[in-house]
Amino acid sequence: MASRETGIPPMLLAAVVFVESRGQARAISSAGAIGPMQLMPTTAMRVLHVNPWQIQQNILGGAVFLQDLLKRFHGNLTLALDAYNAGPTRVASGEPLPPSAVAYAKTVEALLQWAKAGTQAAPLQSRATTQL
Repeated sequence: MASRETGIPPMLLAAVVFVESRGQARAISSAGAIGPMQLMPTTAMRVLHVNPWQIQQNILGGAVFLQDLLKRFHGNLTLALDAYNAGPTRVASGEPLPPSAVAYAKTVEALLQWAKAGTQAAPLQSRATTQL
């Protein structure tokens, strides 16, 4: 549903869900982000107009946000993922990103490439993955 409505490839959404929450529907971060796409409740309700506690709405909200970021950063997936993690204002300003945001984007992209390759072998665990 979210992929169809936003045009975000299902494998990309799956990679983001895995890195964000390991697929846990009721995940809550120390910062207060919730659900499989780890949406901040205020952003989810006021900006994305979704109930972040409803799994399908959470994923749709995250997909809409990612779609907006891809448009904002002219299709640059790395910048969109950096912004999903560290915030679009920070990325647009060009200020240095925290290492965790850089690792996040690299991990999502690695999972996406692994899924696209269709390999049965697990992706190599990089330092970026172990820092998340």
